[in-house]
Amino acid sequence: MAILRVMRMIVVMVLALSGGSRAAECEWGARLCKPEHISTEACSLWIPVSWLNGAIEMQDLDPSVHAIMETLTDQPVDTHKNIFMGFPYYIRVDLLCGSKESSAKAMLDGLLTGLTPIVIVRFQESSHPTRLKLLRLEVELKTAPLSDSAPCGSKMCPFGWYAPMPIINDSVVYRLKVKSNGFGSQDVPEKSFTINVNGYVRTTEEGKTETSFGNEIQDLEDTLRVGSPSRPLWAAVDHTPVLLLPGIPGLKAVLMTATEFQFTSLIEVNIESHRSGSLSCPQVENSSMIQEAISTESSLFIRHNQQLYRYLGNYSLLPLKVPPSDAWEQVLRSVCVSGLVPASVPHRGREYFYVLGGGLQSGTLHRAEVYDGNMTFTELVDSFGHTACEFVTSLCCDMNRKSVKNCPSCQVRSAAQNAQQNVTDIILVELLPQQDHEHSYILLTLDGDFHMGDPLPKFIPNEQQESSSVELKLNGITFNPTSGILYIWGNTLICSYVLTWDVGQNFLFFRGFPLEQMIKYFILSFDGNFAFVTEEEELWWGQERTDSVFRLRPSQGWHVFSSLQALKGPHSYSDDYSTLTVFYDSSKELQEVMYTVDIGGKGSIVKRKLPVPEILYYSHFAQAPHQTQHLQSYSHFTFLSACPFDWDYFEDLPHQERFNRLKWYLASPPIVTPPSGLHTTQSLAVYQGLLYHLLLLHGQNIMDIRDPNESSISRMWKDEVAYKDLYSYLVYISESSSGVIVDMEGFSHPDLSTTSTLPDRVYLDRTASYSFSLYLRAQQLTQDPMGKGDLNHIRMSVEVSDYRYLHVTLSRHVMLNRGGVLYKVTVMDRGMFQGQVFPGEWLLSFSVLVRIVNSELRCFHQTDHGMILKGLQSVPVSIGCPPGNQLVFDVSTTLQESMHLNKRNFSCINPDPVTPCFYYDNLFYPFFLIQDLVLEKSRKFLGSFTFKVVGGGPYSRKNIREYSSEEVMRYNSINYSSEEALVWALEGFLEDSDSFNVTEEGFVIMNGTWNNGIRWLCKKNSPCGDVVAQDATAPHFYFIIEVSNRDMDTSTYCDYTFRFEILVHALHMSENRQLLSYLMALACILGVVVFYCILPQFLITAMQNLKCHGHTDESNAPAGTPVIQLLERRSE
Repeated sequence: MAILRVMRMIVVMVLALSGGSRAAECEWGARLCKPEHISTEACSLWIPVSWLNGAIEMQDLDPSVHAIMETLTDQPVDTHKNIFMGFPYYIRVDLLCGSKESSAKAMLDGLLTGLTPIVIVRFQESSHPTRLKLLRLEVELKTAPLSDSAPCGSKMCPFGWYAPMPIINDSVVYRLKVKSNGFGSQDVPEKSFTINVNGYVRTTEEGKTETSFGNEIQDLEDTLRVGSPSRPLWAAVDHTPVLLLPGIPGLKAVLMTATEFQFTSLIEVNIESHRSGSLSCPQVENSSMIQEAISTESSLFIRHNQQLYRYLGNYSLLPLKVPPSDAWEQVLRSVCVSGLVPASVPHRGREYFYVLGGGLQSGTLHRAEVYDGNMTFTELVDSFGHTACEFVTSLCCDMNRKSVKNCPSCQVRSAAQNAQQNVTDIILVELLPQQDHEHSYILLTLDGDFHMGDPLPKFIPNEQQESSSVELKLNGITFNPTSGILYIWGNTLICSYVLTWDVGQNFLFFRGFPLEQMIKYFILSFDGNFAFVTEEEELWWGQERTDSVFRLRPSQGWHVFSSLQALKGPHSYSDDYSTLTVFYDSSKELQEVMYTVDIGGKGSIVKRKLPVPEILYYSHFAQAPHQTQHLQSYSHFTFLSACPFDWDYFEDLPHQERFNRLKWYLASPPIVTPPSGLHTTQSLAVYQGLLYHLLLLHGQNIMDIRDPNESSISRMWKDEVAYKDLYSYLVYISESSSGVIVDMEGFSHPDLSTTSTLPDRVYLDRTASYSFSLYLRAQQLTQDPMGKGDLNHIRMSVEVSDYRYLHVTLSRHVMLNRGGVLYKVTVMDRGMFQGQVFPGEWLLSFSVLVRIVNSELRCFHQTDHGMILKGLQSVPVSIGCPPGNQLVFDVSTTLQESMHLNKRNFSCINPDPVTPCFYYDNLFYPFFLIQDLVLEKSRKFLGSFTFKVVGGGPYSRKNIREYSSEEVMRYNSINYSSEEALVWALEGFLEDSDSFNVTEEGFVIMNGTWNNGIRWLCKKNSPCGDVVAQDATAPHFYFIIEVSNRDMDTSTYCDYTFRFEILVHALHMSENRQLLSYLMALACILGVVVFYCILPQFLITAMQNLKCHGHTDESNAPAGTPVIQLLERRSE
């Protein structure tokens, strides 16, 4: 057996070292670079970062880029209509190959052989995103090589690859992935980075940056010590840009990072503790150490002794309603704070955590809520004003008929939040009897009133699930809202499916954890895995919906792994270190933060990946079954695989973008004319301006009036598309007066992806479904052909966290010709989501678990990215209205159909380029589109909706005003038709109203399948009922229209309420004004008739009488004047 163990160890090391030799010798390195430092040594990855934390500290755009864009006079760039800005940083990418010289040589070889790194930037949406904002966005940036400006004695100086580092509103967390373009002499594996916005820095008068809430400590070895215990890292998952790690012994300091500990700073916080203990809040510990810290998207919270402090960051990219902090602010002053409990997942734009009371307030619990920077605390009491402990103790006293003095004391140990539709608090209460020495624990739920389930068992069952003598002791609870599993941890680990508590509480004890240990803190990955650290600093790991946990360190697998890493040379896996914390990063990889001291006594903080599958693989291989075959000259060992399959492959996968709702853009740098292909700072500035313009147009995708064929890319070159052939020719001949050529094909949408993996998340609308197939090939242990019975051991199940909302169908197909089994899976929404919501808001998240029976911790697979576990995969599924959809007014179809159906077209004399114009006497036929901003596709909206005029004004846009709710009812509702205030009516409705559906408020329900002919009425009491022309043209009126399918369209969960603006010209006058105009016209006509007919005859008669009476002698009569002669001729 000893020889066999040695043989196993040798095989393991040979396999590992051979795998390491096949791996690339170099890896990608990336860091931010300020524009003023570009192409200098300050941007080199071999030089320490010149600013705090290496994160995004500046959030203002660079206006100097526009001047550079103006020099591109012969390129498809319009600087008169558009303003081009630059981002505050570039990304520099280098190859790191052990030393500076070897790295420079590898980069030069890569450049000459066509290697170009690609940077993929993912913008993490904020916890409270803007309404209708496209939530998931990725930009794939092709980098550009730029030489360093430092002098060198070679024709080819050192260089770096650069790309703009884009930032957008509503995002302060950025995930970067660097990969190769597939060329080059070596295959460099992709690598991920996190570079977030640090809103806790400020610029001094000397131009330097410093932490706004404390002072940085440079010499770590003077403060940190090897051997100090680890502590938990608490933050809002996926939304926190800056992480704080407390627990620095003897100092009011925290470790701060905005890059997930790629760069870390030790900060001494500037707080003054005033409370030294009192009768109501006795000093439990008088320590200068920061005991606990919680990071949210915009704020930091720390607990020092029994006091809670808050600091609000300076984030101009977020829609915060509160100005940033100037100093730490003590909050919840009236509460003696004994501890904090995180609630890691935001709910409906709000972030939460819990505050435990101490001293005389022991047993109280407050819930903290952060929303757009505002902070509120709520004490958790029921409708009678009772706290959790008051509720439990009174209930126990009533049940046992004890006096208050003999009732057990109570303590709140922990809390968690179950926030699917409404927030429900789960509270762990510990009862401490006065005489008994047995503790008991109870779980309460609070949804307005407390509800108590069955008490937890007092003793921990053994491996045979039989009761033992080990008393249950608990430290906390952690809840995963996606899977609906509550973890209860202490000297054991228990899980419970909260979603089934309506029929009773069930508890499952995990196997494998020793009863003599105590869990110190628990870590969830929120994608199916978890880990925890014990008081003895042991690291354990497990998977959701399994019944066992495994020790990662110390273990045989860890010993092999660390020994192999020591042979390869990385210092981060040395023995001289102290674990500061363990956490799951943004890629859901288990990471460890350590404090190490080198040979020279210099301390440093290092983050290292803990490859769980590889560690488990070494442990599994050491215990794997084997067969021995003794031959004449040697013995042959065969290690049998316990995995029921040897190959799996997903088939019939739909395009991921349709379901993961991830928007992609491809961007390439401009072309430079020098034959070397090296760029200049000018060409990189042009790259900045073009990328900014693209993202600006992307943000303007949320428009009310759209053309069905428009996209961000098409609008980027809208004014230059007529000259596309000319610009393509300039690209072909590499001709440019500025030396920079803008290629219109350099910015595009990628083709829909065809991958062989499940998406990272699936979004489903009402009754929508997601389908895929999984092929599993059986292990071929002999050369004999397989029969149907040989495939019976391959079984697969699909489990969902809540069958009330999701339905799964699973079919099995045996494929003897391929030696495997094909499973077809369909996950469908059941239509149980309540109400309608805006796209991407208030989604309900569940998990779908694909499990291959008897494969847990038995199926390992080596990939280019390392060892992975097979057989158990969890996919989050969100139901509701998927992000990236919107309802818009289809102006082109509306104009065309209006001309066709009305048989005429009377447009405005001076049309507005923004607002479409329609003729008052024509029927208005509106058409609407559902635009998929992810797929850049549009389809006609065929659902039901209401049409309302909610604002407007005559003559000019400046006269537009929004109507009150009462006015909207009067101008649109049939219930108020007697008030003579209707603005419009559906054609035929007034004659036959029974043929149409009407809401209770009196709004007509239209449908996208009809030709909804709208006739403008503008009754006398409506705002457009009496509009007077101001000049020779007919009067016109601007209308603000609101279209909504809310509570009308049962085919979708999406609330597509939106507003748009139209212009209606040639309005009619009111009836009274028309009558007045008729009378005035008649008076004018009569006046003319009188003037031309009656008045001349009267004047002639008067003249004749004058001649007869005034002059008897005709010879003495004066000659006729011209007027009299004219009148005489007219009378004749």
